[in-house]
Amino acid sequence: MTSHVESQFMVISNSAEVIAIRRIAKEMAHNIGFDECTREEISLVVSELASNIIKHAQRGIITLTPVCSEQCDGLMIEAEDDGEGFNEFTAMKDGFSTSGTLGMGLGAINRLMDEFDILAREELSGTRIVCKRWLNDNSNHGQHCPLDFGIFSRPKQSEVVNGDSFIIKHIRGASLVGVIDGVGHGVLAHQAANVARHYVEQHCESSLLDIFKGVDRACHSTRGVVMALAVFDWTKGSFRYASVGNIEVSVFNNSREKSKFIVRRGIVGKHAPSPVITENEWHSGDSLALHSDGISTHWHWQDFTHLNNYPAQVIAEAIYHAAQKEHDDATIVIVK
Repeated sequence: MTSHVESQFMVISNSAEVIAIRRIAKEMAHNIGFDECTREEISLVVSELASNIIKHAQRGIITLTPVCSEQCDGLMIEAEDDGEGFNEFTAMKDGFSTSGTLGMGLGAINRLMDEFDILAREELSGTRIVCKRWLNDNSNHGQHCPLDFGIFSRPKQSEVVNGDSFIIKHIRGASLVGVIDGVGHGVLAHQAANVARHYVEQHCESSLLDIFKGVDRACHSTRGVVMALAVFDWTKGSFRYASVGNIEVSVFNNSREKSKFIVRRGIVGKHAPSPVITENEWHSGDSLALHSDGISTHWHWQDFTHLNNYPAQVIAEAIYHAAQKEHDDATIVIVK
């Protein structure tokens, strides 16, 4: 538990101190309970941040603090210096290095950590980076997911790769479901959607707000994406929903549409606005449809109520064939 682990800080001004703080971070991560793979990732992040301090500012401070949130333990890493700063979004690119550091780029650190922020230092020059990694438990503790999922996804007919992507992840009595649409079509849209999907999969237990913030950073060097995510809590009979851009969502029960959702326009990866996050009830007999703009919005649930007792996959394929657009990537996810 974090109560048995003390915070530590170190002034960083030479390579020996980089090695020392990396060792301390790895030991602290072990004491908190992180597995070997995660300990290596944490020590790599600390080493990169400390190396950046030396190269860009000559001197700074790394602080390692055990943290706890809602019974979940974790580690917070803070890096502060009085250097000239840097272009945040250039530095987010993988492999970016101006002066011989590991060259991971802040983009890789963004993916390895669950939370990541570059903060302004009031009345001071320099940089303050704060990131956290949580000790996640991805097991379902013997619980069986009660939801049924149907997915249909294909690229625009003239393209080889799909600019859309989707996510279904089960995490501690909950399911994360999402649709992602890379801007445009073809290889560049496919690349953007994959960057977003990989980030979401690696941070599926983070809050929806933190996931959107992380994807916005991760996708900055891509075309960007529009994205919608829903987290279904099996035990509470509810789901949280958040989106940015024109991913369509509807919830139905039998022939009646139950819910409308606020659409926040923007592109994730291009300074997107924060999503509007809503908490919604989920009842037996409810169905959710989530789809990209390759599926027309002109279909009606009443036309498919004869499929209510069929698996979600059958419903997804039926709606796709009735409403798909040939000139766009198309993805639909049904949850029931």
